[in-house]
Amino acid sequence: MPHDYAAGGVVYRLIEGAPRILLIRDRYGRWTLPKGHLDPGETNEQAALREIAEETGVRGQIVRHVADITYQVSKKGLRRNKTVAFFLVAALSQELSLPDDDEIQAAEWLAPDEALARIDYAQVRAVLAQALPLISARA
Repeated sequence: MPHDYAAGGVVYRLIEGAPRILLIRDRYGRWTLPKGHLDPGETNEQAALREIAEETGVRGQIVRHVADITYQVSKKGLRRNKTVAFFLVAALSQELSLPDDDEIQAAEWLAPDEALARIDYAQVRAVLAQALPLISARA
């Protein structure tokens, strides 16, 4: 079975010591973490930072790898596996700027509990749950 690879991030910033998590609403109207495909020759880390910037306008710095998830997608009627590497990313900027296409409908900074409750994909919610203790340790 063909396999696709992508990368993304649990992007966070601290406001007076309290973490805020960056979520996007994707083209399907579901809340999730920013992520996207790898360009040829790109590392997972490079792709994660590029996709976060393209989807939200936020620049970041990789802190560490959090988790990989794998699921099936259908592309042109062909089923394939997709693996996404997620990284903990410290935001270096905070102003949000969405792309002009319809791929990203919205982006918001949310408190951790609100972000967990809003994520629509169970595997992505689990990635955020894994990352929250890492963020707390840095706060």
